[in-house]
Amino acid sequence: MSNTIQKLKDLLITRLKLKVDADQITEDTQLFGPEGLGLDSIDVLELVVAIKKEFGVEIADRQTAEKVFTSVGSINKYIKENR
Repeated sequence: MSNTIQKLKDLLITRLKLKVDADQITEDTQLFGPEGLGLDSIDVLELVVAIKKEFGVEIADRQTAEKVFTSVGSINKYIKENR
């Protein structure tokens, strides 16, 4: 597992106060819906700020955010491509 994935897991759990163990989150874990982490639009706003602060990567527009915030793996890929 990459260091970025571990940091993302920690960020998701701590910043969004998720009641889930880091071992339960994989790259394929969906962010929205009952099958995923159940995040909402407020959570996404918090993640945008946290990702910029932690990784120095900005998600500037809604279209990009819709593509990036589908799974933990999609966030990881975006961070790696835009660092």
